[in-house]
Amino acid sequence: MQNSVNTVAASTSITEAIQNAMPAAVVQNDTTANPAQAVAAILNVRSAIEGLINERLIWQENAYRTSNEQLYGLLQKCYSLYKELSGSSPEAAAERNALRDYIGLKGYKFGSGTHTIVKIVKCVFGTDRRRVSAYGIVLRSALNQNVNILDIPQFIKSNGGVEEIRLAKSPNAMTAKQKATAGAITLSNKTIVNVTAPVFKESLDAGNIGKPVVLLGTWNADGSITVHSFTNSESAVNAALVAQFSQAKAVAEAQKVEVVAANDSQIAKTAVTQAVAEATALPLAA
Repeated sequence: MQNSVNTVAASTSITEAIQNAMPAAVVQNDTTANPAQAVAAILNVRSAIEGLINERLIWQENAYRTSNEQLYGLLQKCYSLYKELSGSSPEAAAERNALRDYIGLKGYKFGSGTHTIVKIVKCVFGTDRRRVSAYGIVLRSALNQNVNILDIPQFIKSNGGVEEIRLAKSPNAMTAKQKATAGAITLSNKTIVNVTAPVFKESLDAGNIGKPVVLLGTWNADGSITVHSFTNSESAVNAALVAQFSQAKAVAEAQKVEVVAANDSQIAKTAVTQAVAEATALPLAA
């Protein structure tokens, strides 16, 4: 009995403390929610965000590099929280005010046009701009396509993951799949050497004829390469093709710089020659 009394007293003191800490504008001027709703909204939003922060920390520490399932679940909950705030009810209005108060408490700064989804993502995932931008793009893409809250993880998976969705939103960016395709094209007219070995013939699948394969080897002192293994793994092949695309792109850009430099040099040489010709053609001063 004594414990129950203490619990009620503690709860009452917490509520009073929150009410006392609330901005006057929220208490006096908020016509959409009464003080009790405002208190409940602050507790709800703060509890939701801080709960997601704890989940994010666990994900980062235990599964950051090996599993996306927890990440997709976190993004789903961020999306769900946004949906809660987007309603027209007094409770939703109170939660929007509570989110603004939470952002002010944390000292986060946003532009006037920053989407609320991005604000929620930053509150949960911290101040890493690239991460906040990527996750914000993913959830806004889902919002634009009216994706159901329960379908968020599958939406991200079916679209190739966070990075694929982020790149797809940039008109000038290439996805990893597009780079792999371009990398394969650069190989079509280029052959260094044909390598034969019994193990290659034994492992040949007719369905793989004409498809890329990755050979793993080491350089030798005489300039030759010893092949140790090979793989048809799609992920390994795509990674190699992306690397090939990047290498081909770097070579092309270097050649472009050389051409521009050569053209600039020729233009300068032509200008000097023309200036000399014009100078020698001028009549001598009297």
